[in-house]
Amino acid sequence: MDIFKLGHQYLQDIDLKSIQFKNKVEEDKQCFARLWGDGSMGNDRCERSIKSGCLCKKHLDASQRMNGIWWLGMINEERPEEPIHPISGKHKWSKDKFGNDYIVEKEEPVIELIKEKVKRPRGRPKGSKNKK
Repeated sequence: MDIFKLGHQYLQDIDLKSIQFKNKVEEDKQCFARLWGDGSMGNDRCERSIKSGCLCKKHLDASQRMNGIWWLGMINEERPEEPIHPISGKHKWSKDKFGNDYIVEKEEPVIELIKEKVKRPRGRPKGSKNKK
């Protein structure tokens, strides 16, 4: 019984929901889909195992919904410079393929016209009372 109390004492501080277990897949049996990751260079690769062709089940199903082409391309091909997701539209990488930051052009601030508030008279508008 003392062993269980000791184990319970150490497991109190651990959040078991946050623990993730990953099965390591050999590189030649790993899905070839490029992942967005943090959007920097496009060098992230799916870690699932291949189900059909060179894609896992998740990316195979997703590419079939996108006319048979995975929108970020395969990891063994050149990355698309301006990938277009069928739902969310154009995306831009934050770094070029060599790891250099893109120079971001600053947009000019948009000046909005301030509308003056019209002062209205206080109280209920004339003729709005229910008269019987």
